[in-house]
Amino acid sequence: MLERTNMTRLRRVLLIGRSHRVMQDLVAELRALGVEAEGETDPDRAADRPDAGAFDVVALGRGVTGETRKALRKAFAWIRPDVRLIDVAIREAPGETLRALEGRDLVDLDAYFARIGYRGPRDATTGTLRALVLAHLDAIPFESIDAAIGRGVDISPEGVDAKLIGAHRGGYCYEQNGLFKRVLRALGFEVDGLLARVRLNARPGDQPMARSHMTLKVTIEGEEWLADVGFGGATPTAPLRFDDEAPQPTPHGRYRVTRFGPLKLLEAESDGGWAPLYEVSDEPQIDVDYEPANWLTSTHPGSFFRRELVAARAAPGARYALYGARLTTRWPDGRSEQRMLSADEIERALTETFGLAVQPDWRPLIEQAAARV
Repeated sequence: MLERTNMTRLRRVLLIGRSHRVMQDLVAELRALGVEAEGETDPDRAADRPDAGAFDVVALGRGVTGETRKALRKAFAWIRPDVRLIDVAIREAPGETLRALEGRDLVDLDAYFARIGYRGPRDATTGTLRALVLAHLDAIPFESIDAAIGRGVDISPEGVDAKLIGAHRGGYCYEQNGLFKRVLRALGFEVDGLLARVRLNARPGDQPMARSHMTLKVTIEGEEWLADVGFGGATPTAPLRFDDEAPQPTPHGRYRVTRFGPLKLLEAESDGGWAPLYEVSDEPQIDVDYEPANWLTSTHPGSFFRRELVAARAAPGARYALYGARLTTRWPDGRSEQRMLSADEIERALTETFGLAVQPDWRPLIEQAAARV
């Protein structure tokens, strides 16, 4: 629940969107919280307002897209160089606006870039997106050890940043893609969180799984891309065009995104055929939508992540996947190698292959995995 706050340094906010009804509610809520908020539902004329330079924060709604959005960001930055420009979804607008007014960033970009070893451009282009996906997947491994040992998984921005950036840990989809979404938004990308139903390894007759996988849709110059850094050993290592059903190459194999009724189906090329990974709706989700899915995934006794030791990393030229005591290495040319590991070998693999500092309370899980060989 949002609380009233005294804004001593930053106070004035301009919300820009297209829906009069939505704008009316958002402005009223922010004013009730003590914020001097104004609404503008004609984006093409927003920068021409006489008071355009008077706002400390300018929040662009998700309906402001493409060239209009790019032009607004450029115009307001020129009018007032110290303005804070943010992108907001309808239900997140009050909270994100208060965060901006208080001077809190979505993420510490310098710390994130240091974590993934990225020194490239920071513009919101497909080239930057491709480079970030690759660097992220190499540096931050997929792992669900906290869920497996019963510690629980904190997907708050503060918890994720402390774990994945500060502690050099990995995480699973809500942590990985939640962090990546904030990074992309901080760079000026249009990005929405989505929720997918996993199909990987489903057998004939299996009941459908609940929607439980977080993935992302990134819109660049009107073109929509699927970006995912949190699907473990099968994660696409490049963004994929949402509206192109042809096979799309990545550094670690080919994928395709096809129509599946009202949904889209992500598939990976495997043994000369196509293996389904997940089906996804393009309905945007907000952070709170992932809380029930994360709780179920990290705490339910039947959850895959509660039962198994899992880690994955996509490095330049190879993928590594640890499932229990089985370490699999896959190369882009289709070759693969599997090794069964002892408990001590699992610890070395977690450290040397996945870049994780093994903690003492992981040992029972590691020994349990090795005992199943």
